[in-house]
Amino acid sequence: PRLKNDISPQSTSRKVTLFRNGDRYFAGKQTAIVPQNYSNLGQLLQELSTTIDLPYGVRRLFTQNRGSEVTDVSVIKDGASYVCASFEPFQKLEYTSIAVPRLTFNIEQ
Repeated sequence: PRLKNDISPQSTSRKVTLFRNGDRYFAGKQTAIVPQNYSNLGQLLQELSTTIDLPYGVRRLFTQNRGSEVTDVSVIKDGASYVCASFEPFQKLEYTSIAVPRLTFNIEQ
């Protein structure tokens, strides 16, 4: 059995926020990623396709701030934000400033 002190920092989950490329109305979705669960980036992208709804699935992952393409699961950082895309290039938006739209109802009597 593993003790708490025996667990390496790399085996912990990394909580990230995912956005849809170019979608100014999607406020992001938080998820936890455990890099050791994926032997390559393709497996992670396939899993993200079940979480983030894109017409052709998640095929590319970009850093939110610079738009650099993520090429390896090991570089994913805890607390960071990432942008999911299909085949299109990164679209720069202020993703972290997107607010959840509030629905208002006018009820007339």
